[in-house]
Amino acid sequence: MRTRRNRIAVLVTAVVMLLTGGIGGLQTASAAPTIDGVCGSYWGTSWPPPTVSQGSVDTTNPSAVKLAQCYLNFSMSGDNLTVDGMFGPQSNTAARRFQSCAGGLSVDGYVGPNTWNSLRYWANSPNYACSLNL
Repeated sequence: MRTRRNRIAVLVTAVVMLLTGGIGGLQTASAAPTIDGVCGSYWGTSWPPPTVSQGSVDTTNPSAVKLAQCYLNFSMSGDNLTVDGMFGPQSNTAARRFQSCAGGLSVDGYVGPNTWNSLRYWANSPNYACSLNL
């Protein structure tokens, strides 16, 4: 009986050491910061934000326009929009590029509920980046 207890104690100790990385075992990875942590300062109220499109201007905080620009920057390559709260021709083109790339969205330049949800998902998914040129 004593040998069995010793084996169990050794086994429990080994499992604890593996789980805590004590003998080169598993390491718990810390979660990467989400883009919501970066872009979230632009929006802190209900989801989804209101629809924005070319001509929309909101330079205050929180700002749905700034949030859209921030999410577009993290969802696509090449645009590097200035997050200024003015949804002009560059933001409109970026929104259309994203809508074409993401698929299943109307390509109209309007950032409405469906585009917001896709943008939020893509911006927080490191393996997604649209590089489609229109």
